[in-house]
Amino acid sequence: MSDNLFKVILACIPVIGAVITGFVIPYIKTRVSATQMDEISKWVVKAVQAAEVLFDVPGSGKEKREYVIDFINEMFNSKKEIISEKQIRVLLEAAWKQMTES
Repeated sequence: MSDNLFKVILACIPVIGAVITGFVIPYIKTRVSATQMDEISKWVVKAVQAAEVLFDVPGSGKEKREYVIDFINEMFNSKKEIISEKQIRVLLEAAWKQMTES
């Protein structure tokens, strides 16, 4: 009887490995990415607020935008690219709109 049990356990090992590889690892990666994106979003809001204070001259929107993009790039993309410039711009515009509506 123990020989049959051993064969069943050996047959289950590849199935368990496939489940872990197919579902558990991608789930963990998406959770980490969601956490990183949440952290980046918070920093973008703070950078937009700082840019509003630092560049209070009318017509300095381009300088504000570049300040935020440079700040986020330095903070999160120094070792490897985590967020693209296009994604930063989208978060920047959303943060600015949210800030002006409040």
